[in-house]
This record gives sequence, C-alpha cells and structure tokens, in this order.
Amino acid sequence: MSFPRMDNRPPPPHGPPVVVAAAAGAEEDPFGLPDSVFALVGAPGGGSSEVLLQVSQRRARAASGVEVRRGAGGEEEIPMSVCATTVGTRIPREVLMRSPWLSRCMTAPDGVVQWRSLGGEENEEAPVEEDVEEAFGGSSPSRGGRKVFGGGTGVTCRRSSNPEALELGLPLRGAGRFLAPSGALQCLEIAAPQAVMPFNPASLPSSMLLSHFLWAAVLELTALAATCRQALVATVDAATVAFALAAGHATEDEDLLRRCYWCLRETMCGATGVPSMWLGCRGPVKLAHGLLSHSDGCGTPLRVLSGVLEQDLEAKKRRWHTPFDGYTLCQVHRFRGQDRAYPHTYEMRLDHSDEVVMRAIREDEQSLCRIFAKSADPVSASEHCEEYLGSVVPNFWGTVFTLRDSGTDVDALARRAKDAMLLPLRPQSSLCTIGYVTNLLGDCPRKISVDFQRGGTKYHMENMQPRWDKKLNSYALPFFGRVKKASAKNFQLVINNDQNTIFLMFGKISKDVFCLDYRGPISHLDAMAIALAALAKKRAVS
Repeated sequence: MSFPRMDNRPPPPHGPPVVVAAAAGAEEDPFGLPDSVFALVGAPGGGSSEVLLQVSQRRARAASGVEVRRGAGGEEEIPMSVCATTVGTRIPREVLMRSPWLSRCMTAPDGVVQWRSLGGEENEEAPVEEDVEEAFGGSSPSRGGRKVFGGGTGVTCRRSSNPEALELGLPLRGAGRFLAPSGALQCLEIAAPQAVMPFNPASLPSSMLLSHFLWAAVLELTALAATCRQALVATVDAATVAFALAAGHATEDEDLLRRCYWCLRETMCGATGVPSMWLGCRGPVKLAHGLLSHSDGCGTPLRVLSGVLEQDLEAKKRRWHTPFDGYTLCQVHRFRGQDRAYPHTYEMRLDHSDEVVMRAIREDEQSLCRIFAKSADPVSASEHCEEYLGSVVPNFWGTVFTLRDSGTDVDALARRAKDAMLLPLRPQSSLCTIGYVTNLLGDCPRKISVDFQRGGTKYHMENMQPRWDKKLNSYALPFFGRVKKASAKNFQLVINNDQNTIFLMFGKISKDVFCLDYRGPISHLDAMAIALAALAKKRAVS
C-alpha cells in the first residue's frame, strides 16, 4: 500500500490533501532528516475509516530582530524565519490504533488536550481556547499557570471530530526535540502485526535510532521500545552520550542511564581525563557547570546519575559482599606470561561446574591487584568500568594487604582531572585487612590474620598453626583431600583457634591451580582478596 508523505509538496490529484502550515523561522530537524523519509503505512482515499494526523513543531526561541542580507545579484533580501511548522496526512484508523496512547486519545472529548511525558506520565487538560492559540498549533507558554497546546517537555494530543483528526504537539525542550515528525509513522508501521520488512535497528544511524526509541516510548509500543533501547545502549559512546543521557533522563530508562553513567565514568575519569573538546566547546558535546549538553540543544545535569551510583552499590553489596552460611568450594587459576613474566591474571572458578566467578590482574610484583566480575577482560578493563569490584593493595614489605571496594580515589582524581569531579562519585572505602607476620629467615610457618566488619560485628581470624609431622619431616594440616601439594602458602582460617570450624581453606593443587573453600561471614570478594594476598610477592615473609 502507498500513502501520501508528510512533506511540503502538493498531493497527487487522486490523494487526500496534505496539510502544511508554516509561520515565521523553521528549525531544522536535529538529525538533518527530511520528514518524507519514512515507510509508507496506508492507502489514500479520504474515506471515513481514515484519520487526519497532524504534527506541530515549534522553535524554542523566536528571532528577536530582522536580518537584512545582500543577495547574489546585489539586491537586498530578508530571509524567512519560521517559528512553527505543521505537517499532516491521512492514515487508516487501524494503523493509528496500533498505539495504545493514540487509541485513548481517539476517545477523548473534542478539544481536550491529552499530555504525555517521555517517561510515561499522562494527564488530561482543559480545552484550549482559540484566542490563546497562535497560528498552526503554536501557543503562548501558559495562561494563568495552565499548560496550553504544544511546546513544553511532553507530547500533547488534541482530537477533533469534524473532520476526524488528531493533532500532536512536539516538545520544544529537552530530549523531546529529537522527535522527528516522520518517526511517528515509521514506528506505527514497524509495529504492524505482519510487517513487510523485519526491523533491523543496527542498520539505523544512532540519531534515527534515538528518535525511534523516543517515539516508541510516547506511543506505548513496548516491544519496539525494548528493541531500540537494546540497540541504543550498545551504541552509546563519547560522541553520542550527551543526547543518549537526555533521552534516558526524559524516559526515566534505567538501562540507558546506567550505560551513560559508565560511559561517562570511563571517559572522564580515565587516564586522559575529560576530553578537551568538551571543555573548550570545540565539538558537539559541551561540559560546563555540571551540565552535559549537545550542540542540538539538549542539556542534562550530571547529578541525575546519582541514582545509578546508588543502585550499583546496592547490587554489588548483594552479589559480592553478602556471605553464605554453607561452604563455597572454588579453585583459583593463575595465568603467567612466558618465564613467569607479568602481568599475572587470575580466575576464581566454582569447583563443581568450572564456571568463572571473578577475574583479577596484577601488573607487576609490587602493584595492586584489581578484581573484576567474570564478564570483564582484566587486561583491557579499568577501575572505572561497571564490572570493577575492588582492589587488593599491598604495603612495601608485603606484610599488609588492604581490600578496597569499587569506589573512586577522589583525592587522586581531583589532582589529576578536577573536571571529572562533576560526575557523581563514591569515595573508596576499605573492606578487609590481611596481615602477615614478618619472617625473614623462614624458620617457622607463616602467621596470617584477617580483620573485617560485617553487619556491625568485627571479626578477627587467624590461621591454624600446623603441627610438625615426623613421618613427613615437615609441618602439616588436615586438608581433607582438597589440597594436593605441600606449600608454605597452604593455610586455614579459624576464630580463637577453634579447629572445629574452618572459615577458609587455601592450598596448592598444582603449579598454578589452588583450592579456595570458604563460608560466612567471609564473602566472595573477601575470599578472592585473601587468595590474591597469599599469591602476592612478599619481601619480608619467606
């Protein structure tokens, strides 16, 4: 089927009229897309089963003066300035009914304005008086504190019955400025029960994908919104994060906001700091006074990402800092370079399934050891990525190791990149301390202590001291078949030397594989830190 396009060309003789109105400065489509770029959704005819759909778009600011220019032939000319544009076409009623929101608008009384935010909030407003409206659906911002048709931050819809029509007013502020009029019809066609062509979001430029996502949210096309969201999250980068953040904030989309936060975290807090083009206003993205804005006009305060940081903290506490009463049986695998060269990487794997739980990397023998969730590549990942869980920091002698959480070293960051402090950040805190008694001569077994606090209770654990075995001519401990090789690194943690309750057991299975069994109150992250401390180089412990 074919259908007349929303553009400024006259309709063919056999088709219904195309409503076009312009009044004084039209703002260009933020993406540079003509309104005629959309899939055709209906058939002409102008019958009773069709509805006239009009989309009104306004400028955020009207021109304050008249500019006189000199033309190519030397004559004076005044360029036209458009402040509002309305485009329209007739579409079959069944196409319109694909949107739950437009379906409800079709049942509203004549002249009543239905308002919907990009986040899904709705309300019904009083009828708009004709003397309040400006030409072509524009209006003054308010009268007596009452919202009027068009503009604002949400989409407005007004129904009329003679002829039957819906008029949509697009926002003039925020992410709603990216709602291209053609996007409404494109989304309605994609939502067809039997679409002619499957929708492939990967084939769209990120700007058009953003427009589709916003329209799908407004029109309540849930499946399409989810598809666009998934593709949009995958394409967020330093060039697109500004309007993606605006869209995520406007639609209150947690997935998109989370992706924007971690993109900004890695970009602003990385080794190079905040991009100079953001600060010097030499590119499309601008960062100033805590506001991240795009040259297309959308600006979002970075403080709206505070909720992402809080959710991340709670999720990591539940997953990695919460202990279990039963024993967790694991193995730690060490991967070294040629001739035992650094960096060394580590994997914690579940004993029964060999599933990787955590990964870690140590750059050299005296550097800290960074811990990540299993989905991260520790070689390329940084401490500012979402998968970062914490680090094990040694002192110079290798006698004290401190487990720090995934927070930020705000003092070091402020000295290196003070503009990155505009982003919501959580200061780094210590979770656990692992101590080794100095033993330069190596004439006695190692003495280890672990101190941490959980649920308001302080815990102090020490390793069970091994006994001398005359038959083996060495110190020995019962490892219940879990440990295969003798090593000075083998130990068990207990409280008050109670040998009946072993809270953690670490020992050597093969050259680069170690047993790690533990139970509460020790958490997953605590256990990984204790194992990494055991495998670290120690200058003062033989």
